[in-house]
Amino acid sequence: MQRILQVGFSSNPGGVENVVMNYYRAIDKTRFQFDFLDIYGGGIAYQDQIEKMGGRIIRIQNYKKHPFNAYKQILNVLSSMDYKCMHVHMQSAANLLPIIAGRRRHIRVIAHSHSSSTPKGVLRKLLHIININILRNMDIEKYACGERAGLWMWGNKFDKKNIICNATDLSRYEFNPIIRENKRREIGFENKIVIGFVGRFGEEKNTFFLIDVLEKLLEKNKEVRLLTVGGNDLYDEFVNRIKERHLDKYYYSAAVQKDVSPWYQVMDVFLMPSYFEGFPMVGVEAQAAGLQCYFSNRISREVDLTGNARFLPIDKENAALL
Repeated sequence: MQRILQVGFSSNPGGVENVVMNYYRAIDKTRFQFDFLDIYGGGIAYQDQIEKMGGRIIRIQNYKKHPFNAYKQILNVLSSMDYKCMHVHMQSAANLLPIIAGRRRHIRVIAHSHSSSTPKGVLRKLLHIININILRNMDIEKYACGERAGLWMWGNKFDKKNIICNATDLSRYEFNPIIRENKRREIGFENKIVIGFVGRFGEEKNTFFLIDVLEKLLEKNKEVRLLTVGGNDLYDEFVNRIKERHLDKYYYSAAVQKDVSPWYQVMDVFLMPSYFEGFPMVGVEAQAAGLQCYFSNRISREVDLTGNARFLPIDKENAALL
Protein backbone atom coordinates (compact mmCIF):
# COMPACT_ATOMS: atom_id res chain seq x y z
CA MET A 1 0.00 0.00 0.00
CA GLN A 2 1.27 3.47 -0.92
CA ARG A 3 0.64 6.40 1.40
CA ILE A 4 0.17 9.77 -0.32
CA LEU A 5 0.64 12.99 1.63
CA GLN A 6 -2.15 15.52 0.99
CA VAL A 7 -1.28 19.18 1.57
CA GLY A 8 -3.64 22.16 1.55
CA PHE A 9 -6.50 21.28 3.90
CA SER A 10 -7.78 23.97 6.24
CA SER A 11 -10.21 23.69 9.14
CA ASN A 12 -13.04 24.88 6.88
CA PRO A 13 -14.93 22.08 5.03
CA GLY A 14 -14.81 23.95 1.73
CA GLY A 15 -14.45 23.03 -1.92
CA VAL A 16 -10.92 21.61 -1.87
CA GLU A 17 -11.62 19.63 1.27
CA ASN A 18 -14.81 18.15 -0.19
CA VAL A 19 -13.19 17.23 -3.51
CA VAL A 20 -10.37 15.34 -1.81
CA MET A 21 -12.71 13.63 0.64
CA ASN A 22 -14.96 12.45 -2.20
CA TYR A 23 -11.99 10.72 -3.80
CA TYR A 24 -10.68 9.48 -0.47
CA ARG A 25 -13.96 7.76 0.40
CA ALA A 26 -13.96 5.99 -2.98
CA ILE A 27 -10.34 4.83 -3.42
CA ASP A 28 -9.17 1.27 -2.86
CA LYS A 29 -7.50 1.64 0.53
CA THR A 30 -5.71 -1.68 0.18
CA ARG A 31 -3.66 0.02 -2.56
CA PHE A 32 -3.59 3.68 -1.52
CA GLN A 33 -3.96 5.60 1.72
CA PHE A 34 -4.07 9.35 2.27
CA ASP A 35 -2.29 11.19 5.06
CA PHE A 36 -2.86 14.91 5.63
CA LEU A 37 -0.33 17.59 6.50
CA ASP A 38 -1.83 20.33 8.68
CA ILE A 39 0.21 23.34 7.58
CA TYR A 40 -1.80 25.73 9.77
CA GLY A 41 -1.25 23.77 12.98
CA GLY A 42 -4.80 24.19 14.24
CA GLY A 43 -6.61 21.14 12.94
CA ILE A 44 -8.21 20.32 9.59
CA ALA A 45 -11.72 19.58 8.34
CA TYR A 46 -13.04 16.00 8.51
CA GLN A 47 -10.43 14.86 11.05
CA ASP A 48 -12.69 12.20 12.56
CA GLN A 49 -13.60 10.72 9.18
CA ILE A 50 -9.98 10.71 8.04
CA GLU A 51 -8.78 8.86 11.11
CA LYS A 52 -11.63 6.33 10.89
CA MET A 53 -10.57 5.53 7.32
CA GLY A 54 -6.98 4.97 8.39
CA GLY A 55 -5.52 8.33 7.42
CA ARG A 56 -2.96 10.09 9.57
CA ILE A 57 -2.97 13.81 10.37
CA ILE A 58 0.48 15.30 10.76
CA ARG A 59 0.65 18.73 12.37
CA ILE A 60 3.45 21.22 11.92
CA GLN A 61 3.81 24.83 13.01
CA ASN A 62 1.72 27.39 11.15
CA TYR A 63 3.71 28.07 7.99
CA LYS A 64 2.54 31.71 7.86
CA LYS A 65 3.82 32.49 11.35
CA HIS A 66 6.89 30.23 11.36
CA PRO A 67 7.90 29.59 7.72
CA PHE A 68 11.46 28.41 8.38
CA ASN A 69 10.46 26.03 11.17
CA ALA A 70 7.54 24.75 9.08
CA TYR A 71 9.85 24.06 6.14
CA LYS A 72 12.26 22.08 8.32
CA GLN A 73 9.37 20.12 9.80
CA ILE A 74 8.05 19.24 6.33
CA LEU A 75 11.50 17.98 5.33
CA ASN A 76 11.60 15.86 8.47
CA VAL A 77 8.11 14.44 7.83
CA LEU A 78 9.00 13.46 4.27
CA SER A 79 12.21 11.75 5.39
CA SER A 80 10.99 10.01 8.52
CA MET A 81 7.75 8.67 7.01
CA ASP A 82 9.24 7.68 3.66
CA TYR A 83 6.60 9.22 1.40
CA LYS A 84 6.98 8.64 -2.33
CA CYS A 85 4.28 11.10 -3.41
CA MET A 86 2.91 14.44 -2.23
CA HIS A 87 -0.30 16.02 -3.57
CA VAL A 88 -0.35 19.79 -3.00
CA HIS A 89 -3.65 21.66 -3.40
CA MET A 90 -3.13 25.30 -4.39
CA GLN A 91 -5.23 28.48 -4.58
CA SER A 92 -2.20 30.50 -5.69
CA ALA A 93 1.59 30.31 -5.95
CA ALA A 94 2.04 32.18 -2.66
CA ASN A 95 3.25 29.16 -0.65
CA LEU A 96 5.88 26.99 -2.33
CA LEU A 97 7.39 25.55 0.87
CA PRO A 98 5.81 22.06 0.60
CA ILE A 99 6.74 21.77 -3.09
CA ILE A 100 10.33 22.89 -2.51
CA ALA A 101 10.62 20.42 0.36
CA GLY A 102 9.21 17.63 -1.81
CA ARG A 103 11.68 18.31 -4.61
CA ARG A 104 14.56 18.46 -2.13
CA ARG A 105 13.58 14.99 -0.88
CA HIS A 106 13.27 13.78 -4.50
CA ILE A 107 9.70 12.56 -4.21
CA ARG A 108 6.90 12.78 -6.75
CA VAL A 109 5.07 16.12 -6.38
CA ILE A 110 1.59 16.67 -7.83
CA ALA A 111 0.66 20.38 -7.74
CA HIS A 112 -3.07 20.89 -8.21
CA SER A 113 -4.56 24.30 -9.09
CA HIS A 114 -8.02 24.95 -7.63
CA SER A 115 -8.46 28.62 -8.56
CA SER A 116 -8.47 30.98 -11.53
CA SER A 117 -7.38 34.14 -9.70
CA THR A 118 -5.45 35.10 -6.59
CA PRO A 119 -7.52 35.23 -3.38
CA LYS A 120 -7.59 38.46 -1.38
CA GLY A 121 -4.57 39.81 0.47
CA VAL A 122 -1.81 42.13 -0.73
CA LEU A 123 0.98 39.86 0.56
CA ARG A 124 -0.52 36.77 -1.06
CA LYS A 125 -0.91 38.56 -4.40
CA LEU A 126 2.68 39.83 -4.22
CA LEU A 127 4.06 36.37 -3.37
CA HIS A 128 2.05 34.87 -6.22
CA ILE A 129 3.57 37.33 -8.70
CA ILE A 130 7.07 36.61 -7.39
CA ASN A 131 6.66 32.82 -7.30
CA ILE A 132 4.54 31.97 -10.33
CA ASN A 133 7.36 31.67 -12.89
CA ILE A 134 9.49 29.71 -10.42
CA LEU A 135 6.58 27.32 -9.89
CA ARG A 136 5.87 26.89 -13.60
CA ASN A 137 9.47 25.89 -14.28
CA MET A 138 9.73 23.35 -11.47
CA ASP A 139 10.04 19.67 -12.31
CA ILE A 140 6.67 18.68 -10.88
CA GLU A 141 3.38 17.30 -12.20
CA LYS A 142 1.04 20.18 -13.04
CA TYR A 143 -2.67 19.48 -12.58
CA ALA A 144 -5.86 21.54 -12.24
CA CYS A 145 -9.56 21.17 -11.48
CA GLY A 146 -10.47 22.63 -14.88
CA GLU A 147 -9.06 24.25 -18.00
CA ARG A 148 -9.36 27.84 -16.77
CA ALA A 149 -7.67 27.02 -13.45
CA GLY A 150 -4.93 25.16 -15.32
CA LEU A 151 -4.16 27.94 -17.77
CA TRP A 152 -4.20 30.56 -15.01
CA MET A 153 -1.73 28.68 -12.81
CA TRP A 154 0.45 26.93 -15.38
CA GLY A 155 0.23 29.06 -18.53
CA ASN A 156 1.65 27.31 -21.60
CA LYS A 157 3.07 24.59 -19.34
CA PHE A 158 -0.45 23.23 -18.81
CA ASP A 159 -1.51 20.03 -20.54
CA LYS A 160 -5.30 19.73 -20.81
CA LYS A 161 -4.99 16.01 -20.13
CA ASN A 162 -3.98 16.92 -16.57
CA ILE A 163 -7.45 17.84 -15.33
CA ILE A 164 -8.69 16.07 -12.21
CA CYS A 165 -12.45 16.51 -12.25
CA ASN A 166 -14.28 17.67 -9.14
CA ALA A 167 -16.25 14.46 -8.71
CA THR A 168 -19.05 13.72 -6.28
CA ASP A 169 -21.29 10.83 -5.28
CA LEU A 170 -24.58 11.53 -7.08
CA SER A 171 -26.60 9.34 -4.72
CA ARG A 172 -25.97 11.78 -1.85
CA TYR A 173 -27.84 14.56 -3.70
CA GLU A 174 -30.75 12.61 -5.17
CA PHE A 175 -34.05 14.42 -4.62
CA ASN A 176 -35.81 13.33 -1.44
CA PRO A 177 -39.26 14.88 -0.82
CA ILE A 178 -39.28 13.78 2.83
CA ILE A 179 -35.99 15.54 3.62
CA ARG A 180 -37.20 18.58 1.70
CA GLU A 181 -40.47 18.79 3.62
CA ASN A 182 -38.85 18.20 7.02
CA LYS A 183 -36.04 20.70 6.49
CA ARG A 184 -38.37 23.37 5.17
CA ARG A 185 -40.67 22.91 8.15
CA GLU A 186 -37.68 23.04 10.50
CA ILE A 187 -36.65 26.50 9.26
CA GLY A 188 -40.13 27.87 8.55
CA PHE A 189 -39.80 27.90 4.76
CA GLU A 190 -42.85 25.76 3.87
CA ASN A 191 -44.43 26.76 0.55
CA LYS A 192 -41.73 29.36 -0.12
CA ILE A 193 -39.52 29.96 -3.15
CA VAL A 194 -36.03 29.36 -1.81
CA ILE A 195 -32.85 30.76 -3.34
CA GLY A 196 -29.77 29.02 -2.01
CA PHE A 197 -26.06 29.67 -1.67
CA VAL A 198 -23.40 27.30 -0.33
CA GLY A 199 -19.85 28.38 0.39
CA ARG A 200 -17.41 30.44 2.35
CA PHE A 201 -18.22 34.15 2.67
CA GLY A 202 -14.92 35.20 1.13
CA GLU A 203 -14.54 38.46 -0.76
CA GLU A 204 -14.27 36.61 -4.08
CA LYS A 205 -17.65 34.94 -3.48
CA ASN A 206 -19.46 38.30 -3.85
CA THR A 207 -22.05 37.25 -1.26
CA PHE A 208 -23.44 40.77 -0.73
CA PHE A 209 -24.92 40.47 -4.22
CA LEU A 210 -27.26 37.83 -2.77
CA ILE A 211 -28.85 40.56 -0.64
CA ASP A 212 -29.47 42.70 -3.72
CA VAL A 213 -31.07 39.72 -5.46
CA LEU A 214 -33.30 38.96 -2.48
CA GLU A 215 -34.43 42.57 -2.23
CA LYS A 216 -35.25 42.80 -5.94
CA LEU A 217 -37.15 39.52 -5.99
CA LEU A 218 -39.18 40.47 -2.93
CA GLU A 219 -40.47 43.46 -4.88
CA LYS A 220 -42.09 40.94 -7.23
CA ASN A 221 -42.99 38.14 -4.82
CA LYS A 222 -43.11 38.22 -1.01
CA GLU A 223 -42.84 34.41 -0.87
CA VAL A 224 -39.15 34.43 -1.85
CA ARG A 225 -36.61 33.39 0.79
CA LEU A 226 -32.80 33.23 0.95
CA LEU A 227 -30.91 30.30 2.49
CA THR A 228 -27.13 30.31 2.94
CA VAL A 229 -24.91 27.44 4.06
CA GLY A 230 -21.42 28.47 5.14
CA GLY A 231 -19.60 31.08 7.16
CA ASN A 232 -16.22 32.65 7.95
CA ASP A 233 -14.62 35.80 6.50
CA LEU A 234 -17.39 38.34 5.73
CA TYR A 235 -20.23 36.32 7.23
CA ASP A 236 -20.85 38.61 10.22
CA GLU A 237 -20.95 41.68 7.99
CA PHE A 238 -23.36 39.86 5.66
CA VAL A 239 -25.76 39.13 8.54
CA ASN A 240 -25.50 42.74 9.73
CA ARG A 241 -26.46 44.02 6.28
CA ILE A 242 -29.44 41.67 6.21
CA LYS A 243 -30.60 43.21 9.50
CA GLU A 244 -29.90 46.78 8.39
CA ARG A 245 -32.11 46.26 5.34
CA HIS A 246 -34.84 44.64 7.45
CA LEU A 247 -34.67 41.33 5.58
CA ASP A 248 -34.32 39.09 8.66
CA LYS A 249 -37.63 37.28 8.24
CA TYR A 250 -36.80 36.40 4.64
CA TYR A 251 -33.41 34.88 5.43
CA TYR A 252 -32.08 31.74 7.12
CA SER A 253 -28.45 30.84 7.79
CA ALA A 254 -27.57 27.18 8.21
CA ALA A 255 -24.00 28.25 9.09
CA VAL A 256 -21.09 25.87 8.40
CA GLN A 257 -22.17 22.26 7.83
CA LYS A 258 -20.04 19.13 7.55
CA ASP A 259 -22.73 17.61 5.33
CA VAL A 260 -24.44 20.13 3.05
CA SER A 261 -26.38 17.58 0.99
CA PRO A 262 -29.70 17.86 2.94
CA TRP A 263 -29.71 21.63 2.50
CA TYR A 264 -29.80 21.43 -1.29
CA GLN A 265 -33.16 19.67 -0.84
CA VAL A 266 -34.59 22.87 0.67
CA MET A 267 -33.67 25.00 -2.34
CA ASP A 268 -35.51 25.72 -5.57
CA VAL A 269 -32.73 27.75 -7.17
CA PHE A 270 -28.97 27.83 -6.60
CA LEU A 271 -27.10 31.10 -7.03
CA MET A 272 -23.33 31.60 -7.21
CA PRO A 273 -22.32 35.22 -7.92
CA SER A 274 -18.53 34.80 -7.52
CA TYR A 275 -15.97 37.13 -9.03
CA PHE A 276 -13.86 34.06 -9.85
CA GLU A 277 -13.70 30.31 -9.21
CA GLY A 278 -11.55 27.39 -10.28
CA PHE A 279 -14.24 24.77 -10.80
CA PRO A 280 -16.78 25.24 -7.99
CA MET A 281 -17.58 21.98 -6.22
CA VAL A 282 -20.85 23.38 -4.91
CA GLY A 283 -21.91 24.03 -8.50
CA VAL A 284 -21.44 20.33 -9.23
CA GLU A 285 -23.40 19.38 -6.11
CA ALA A 286 -26.26 21.77 -6.88
CA GLN A 287 -26.66 20.34 -10.37
CA ALA A 288 -26.51 16.82 -8.96
CA ALA A 289 -29.42 17.84 -6.71
CA GLY A 290 -31.40 18.85 -9.80
CA LEU A 291 -31.48 22.57 -9.01
CA GLN A 292 -31.78 25.35 -11.54
CA CYS A 293 -28.38 27.03 -11.26
CA TYR A 294 -27.44 30.63 -11.93
CA PHE A 295 -23.73 31.38 -12.04
CA SER A 296 -21.81 34.61 -12.40
CA ASN A 297 -20.65 35.17 -15.98
CA ARG A 298 -17.11 35.32 -14.58
CA ILE A 299 -17.20 31.60 -13.74
CA SER A 300 -15.96 29.14 -16.37
CA ARG A 301 -18.68 27.55 -18.52
CA GLU A 302 -16.99 24.23 -17.72
CA VAL A 303 -19.18 24.04 -14.61
CA ASP A 304 -22.34 23.67 -16.74
CA LEU A 305 -22.50 19.87 -16.60
CA THR A 306 -26.22 19.54 -17.38
CA GLY A 307 -26.60 22.13 -20.12
CA ASN A 308 -29.26 23.89 -18.02
CA ALA A 309 -27.12 26.36 -16.07
CA ARG A 310 -27.38 30.07 -16.78
CA PHE A 311 -24.58 32.62 -16.57
CA LEU A 312 -25.57 36.17 -15.65
CA PRO A 313 -23.77 39.50 -15.13
CA ILE A 314 -23.27 40.41 -11.49
CA ASP A 315 -23.71 44.17 -11.47
CA LYS A 316 -26.44 45.46 -9.17
CA GLU A 317 -28.68 46.48 -12.06
CA ASN A 318 -29.00 42.82 -13.05
CA ALA A 319 -29.88 41.51 -9.59
CA ALA A 320 -33.46 40.76 -10.65
CA LEU A 321 -32.71 38.78 -13.81
CA LEU A 322 -33.54 35.42 -12.21
